[in-house]
Amino acid sequence: MSDFDSRARKAADAVRKQIADNTFNPEKGIRRAQRSPARMTIPAIAAAVVLIAGVLVAFPLGGGGNKSASGGPGGAYAYAKTLKPFDTCDSLLQYFKDQAPEYLIERARQVTSTNTDASAGKAEPMPGRATADLATGVESGSTPPHSTTNVQEAGVDEPDILKTDGDRIVAVAQARVHLVGLDGNKMTLRKTLPDTNVRNVFLSGDRVLVFSGQVPQNSEPGFRWAGQQAVLTMYDISSLGDPKLIATMTIDGDVLDARLVDTQVRVVTAFSPDVDAPSPVYTPDGQVSQKSQDELRAAIANTNVNDWVPTYTLHDGTGAKVSQGPLVECGNLARPETFSGLDTVAVSSFDMGSALQSRNAVGVIAGGQQIYATDTSTYVSTTDWSPDGSAAKTSLHKFVTAPSGASTYQGSGEVPGTLLNQYAMSEYNGVLRVASTVSERRGWINSRQTTEGLVTTLQELDGALRQLGQVGGLGWQDNESIRAVRFIEDRGYVVTFRSTDPLYVLNLRNPATPKVVGELKIPGYSGYLHPIGEHLLLGVGQSGLDSGNGVNPSLPSRGGQTGVQFSLFDISDPASPRRIDTQTYGGGAAAAEFDPKAFLYWQPRNLIIAPTNLHGNYRRKGAFSGLVLLRANTNGLSEVGRLGTAYGPVTRSLVIGDTVYMLSESALQANSLDTHREIDKLIF
Repeated sequence: MSDFDSRARKAADAVRKQIADNTFNPEKGIRRAQRSPARMTIPAIAAAVVLIAGVLVAFPLGGGGNKSASGGPGGAYAYAKTLKPFDTCDSLLQYFKDQAPEYLIERARQVTSTNTDASAGKAEPMPGRATADLATGVESGSTPPHSTTNVQEAGVDEPDILKTDGDRIVAVAQARVHLVGLDGNKMTLRKTLPDTNVRNVFLSGDRVLVFSGQVPQNSEPGFRWAGQQAVLTMYDISSLGDPKLIATMTIDGDVLDARLVDTQVRVVTAFSPDVDAPSPVYTPDGQVSQKSQDELRAAIANTNVNDWVPTYTLHDGTGAKVSQGPLVECGNLARPETFSGLDTVAVSSFDMGSALQSRNAVGVIAGGQQIYATDTSTYVSTTDWSPDGSAAKTSLHKFVTAPSGASTYQGSGEVPGTLLNQYAMSEYNGVLRVASTVSERRGWINSRQTTEGLVTTLQELDGALRQLGQVGGLGWQDNESIRAVRFIEDRGYVVTFRSTDPLYVLNLRNPATPKVVGELKIPGYSGYLHPIGEHLLLGVGQSGLDSGNGVNPSLPSRGGQTGVQFSLFDISDPASPRRIDTQTYGGGAAAAEFDPKAFLYWQPRNLIIAPTNLHGNYRRKGAFSGLVLLRANTNGLSEVGRLGTAYGPVTRSLVIGDTVYMLSESALQANSLDTHREIDKLIF
């Protein structure tokens, strides 16, 4: 498919099925999803593991109720110590040579000890703080009012597969970028860019930045992290029918995500090096043979620093090579005090007005999964899945980007458990709030799996993210994992799920003593939360009965069928949240449940626009693909209309003036917001 959001959702479905098949031992299902091929390479944690966290998270602190723990340097998971910078490239190389042999041998042994189990499908990384009116998507001026990408932080744009400035549309479909001209409501395909394997784009003025990927010809195919290269391509589209290539940069590794503030781009990449040594041979007891160990150590001894760190190559618009070398200079790389693997996470920044040349980069020798960013800060999270089965924990690394575009490392911290997605992190008044799900097996004779949600507050101090406070017990009573999070100023809203959908309201005004102040239990669950005005909160997810299937909510419940559900909550009284209305549909999914960028709230009409796909029954009766239009107010939630399409599942929508456009893999369709009738369509 064209974008990695869609592929990640498919991976989530595969993981859900896998966990459903391992209901007796959910940890086993989770660990299967982490395994890499039996090859002497450094496995990177794929997005499937992150997606699992939204279904059933492995490995927690015990307890229940409204637990609070004030933080401090002596507290559990209080903070990770400051990263250690490298003085020279020689010291950096020596670090890898010292750490790599035993690490790789142990990882190879783990692979062979479990390779008889079926492994989950590999997932691509997922791309994805609000005030009450965030992401209304309203932009105006000389162009018609138009929507923008639904983002987590106001003023911090995120790459997406559908962008507009009101005069033109940039759409990604079939892994290609299509430039669409508008003449009133009439669409014309002006150009399809040559890039392939495209994931998403930024649009800024007359510049388009395309994110795509490739496998170099000298890399072994099929091993994403051993040979993948990220490709960043800049175009000038001032002449829509004749776009000009400005520059192309290839980077070893993959793009985790990116952000755009004004014209400054921040790109977070992850690179996992591969040692050029023969695949390991195992002894009958599953150990790596001595010969293989010797071959690996010899190969490592012959490496140079460029074998371990990501490199880049920059070409100008004519194809001439401008520069190449390490993405991050040795002096701008650092490592955690506790060994965290051999991957490199880099934060690179540059101006959209440049030809990708005014680049600043800083990096950490650690893995990366999710990123969260404000206008100045970027946080990268990495979950450590301990090989001995002990509780998982997530490291957090903070970077700050100056107006000049230069990024610097600020400090690291640590929280127990795993994060659902980027919405599990939020910074407010200099304090980072993190929602995580933690789980552990407790008991000596009749051991049991216990799961709960936590919210931890951290603040940068003396080069570290130190814990200020913590509240736990979210979903603990019923072993529920976090399914949705939204932080809005000094409040937090957390949904956990197993068989019911508790919505917790947290007071975070005093970061040292976060508290649960309200709770509401209802059937089903919400996978995405969005503020509607000041006192309403919309949940997008699935309906269900109290006896529902808590392991796999996409399957029918034992007490009845689940279905797409939009829930409207009144949060005006934090101590007593109320669900005031629902709109429920048949089996299927609203895209925003898995992908927040698919959600659109068009404030000028108080209109919720949600791409939704319904399966229907075995004869396809009731099947639907298109947009569900809803309107919310204090009286409830009402359906305004449904706009269908015959061109496949809708992944995105946008509004320009009085027209709504819906994107699928096959087409871009325009409908009137007034009459709901189809106006035009463009087949790709």
